[in-house]
Amino acid sequence: MEALSWLIDPISKGWTLCGLIIAIVSVVLIVSSRRQKPFPPGPRGSLSLGRKEIWRQYAGWAKEYGPVIYFKSNQLDIIVLNTDRAVHDLLGLRSKWYSDRPTSTMLQLVGQDKALTRLRSQDPRFSISRRIAREEMGGKAVLRHVEAVETSVKVLLKNLFSTPAEFRKHIRNAQSRSIMKVIYGYTVESDDDRYVRIIESWMQSNNSAARPGAWLVDSYPFLRFIPHWFPGAGFKKYALERRKSTEEAISKPLSWAKSEISAGRAYHSFVLKQLSSQELDAEHEDIIKFLSGTMYLAGVDTVLSAMLTFVLAMSLEPEVQKRAQKEIDDIVDSDRLPNIMDRERLPYVNALIKEVYRYHPPAPLAVPHSVSRHDTYDGMFIPKESIILPNIWAITHDESVYPNPSKFDPTRHLAGDKTNSTMQPDPRNFIFGFGRRVCAGMDFAELAIFLQISSILAAFNIFKERDAEGREIVPEVEYTGGIVSLPEGFGCRIVPRSEAKDVVLWDS
Repeated sequence: MEALSWLIDPISKGWTLCGLIIAIVSVVLIVSSRRQKPFPPGPRGSLSLGRKEIWRQYAGWAKEYGPVIYFKSNQLDIIVLNTDRAVHDLLGLRSKWYSDRPTSTMLQLVGQDKALTRLRSQDPRFSISRRIAREEMGGKAVLRHVEAVETSVKVLLKNLFSTPAEFRKHIRNAQSRSIMKVIYGYTVESDDDRYVRIIESWMQSNNSAARPGAWLVDSYPFLRFIPHWFPGAGFKKYALERRKSTEEAISKPLSWAKSEISAGRAYHSFVLKQLSSQELDAEHEDIIKFLSGTMYLAGVDTVLSAMLTFVLAMSLEPEVQKRAQKEIDDIVDSDRLPNIMDRERLPYVNALIKEVYRYHPPAPLAVPHSVSRHDTYDGMFIPKESIILPNIWAITHDESVYPNPSKFDPTRHLAGDKTNSTMQPDPRNFIFGFGRRVCAGMDFAELAIFLQISSILAAFNIFKERDAEGREIVPEVEYTGGIVSLPEGFGCRIVPRSEAKDVVLWDS
């Protein structure tokens, strides 16, 4: 062997040198190719993502820089898509590479990295969770939950009758009530329910932890190893506290449901069905635990946002409200409330709901996507692992698509209406997500929104607030930031329409 060393060593060294040259050339080619394809245009410097109604800022930048804009935030590459075309081309046609979620060290620290909304598309749990969610909350399967939603709507109407000024709380509780029944078979009896309180706390921590660019540890993951007592490591202490909140929220309601199943008292629910499955093992139960919590997480605030936008719009647009009420009165007998069978016979009410979605999408920037490889689009370079923000608000306020977008006008969704000759695009194509990330629970959300809106219109009139001298107050509304955006800073008067409907409310 030593005799051959004179031959092997030069060959080995030659191959090493060759490999080194290939590596250097590859790096040079990659770097040069990146330089040949510029980043999308956008403002310079590292920018904060935490401002309220920042989607308006992005829409403004789009007019200056173009439909696709790029900037940095805490060393993260941010790409904002401001048109339907850009969103369709990337998140739709190239969904294979644009369906990931940004890696978030903060979400890992708070224990939320297994939630369906956070799973990477290559994770086996992702496809399993989506399949299960669609089987329970999608298509005709959603009809199994009509009774639970109708029951929560009746409680909502009674609460609005008793304390109308607390409409925000009542609407939130209505959605919590129906989802808890559907998922766990649990009946929410009070406004201060213990399980709802636990899950709501978890929701708040999720909204905070999930904001792109909000946490330095997402840009510098090594910071996760800093002890919580170290100066400047307040994020670590916060994460430890929120991790306990996560575990409580996903475990305690599930434990209650399991005890009811064991005692033979369980109501037909998502958890009952899944825990009775022959596929059940430790991994499947863990999937169900996180999926149950995620379904609540995704279903409450999004519906609340749409419902509050509806209440606001009705207080500002009395003629729209009257037309919707007339349509309901013509179809629905006065001794009952609208039901799911009335849905196809109420085109204006359905158009009104679409306009609620368009006027202010519940998640104006959706849930952030991430691209899994380097890509180019319209001659622009998009780096691997860039955070992709589809600006749904900009799309639904594009004047070339929706004329006079600041006006709340349901007729834009009615073909052949005398006030609108051309039906405009259905906003549901945008607000429920894109590609492989389309919301698995959209059918359930739409069921809840239809029954709540049509029933409120049947039973109540919504007016602006009045001041001490009886003058109407025009609300100055600002929407909150975060993934799900809610209108704040407005009140209204909610007044029963007739004694007949009062009888329905109290006798049901």
